[in-house]
Amino acid sequence: MAKYANVEEYLGSIADERHRAEFKELLDWVHATWPQLVCEVKWNQPMFMDHGTFIIGFTALTNHVTVGSEPRALEHAMPLIEQQHLKRGKKTFQIPYELSDAWEVLEQIIEFTIADKHDVQTFWDQRRPGC
Repeated sequence: MAKYANVEEYLGSIADERHRAEFKELLDWVHATWPQLVCEVKWNQPMFMDHGTFIIGFTALTNHVTVGSEPRALEHAMPLIEQQHLKRGKKTFQIPYELSDAWEVLEQIIEFTIADKHDVQTFWDQRRPGC
C-alpha cells in the first residue's frame, strides 16, 4: 500500500482525471466551508481535523468516494444517507462520483461532529455511544 506524504501526492494517485478533479473539488469545498479544519493525510487518506480531533476522512476509489466519520455522526446522518440511497458500512458510506448533492450529508456530518467533539482532546472519540 502506498504512503502519501501530503494531499497533492494522494491526488496524484487518482488515475481518472475526472475523479481526481471531483475529489479535489470535494476537499476544496470542505476547506472553504470550514476553514478552521486542517487537512492531513493519515492512514493513507485525507482527513480533516479540528483542534487535533478527527472530523471526517475521504478515500478515493474506482467508482466512489468512501467517507469515514465518527459512529455518532454517521448515526445522526443515517436518515439522510438512507433517503439518498447511499451504500454504507459500519463507520463509512459511499458517495458515487458525479453525485454532488450527497454533499448535504457531508455538511450534516461535519457540522454535527464539530459541535459534538468541541471538548474532545483525543484524535478518535473515546466516549461511549449515546453520551
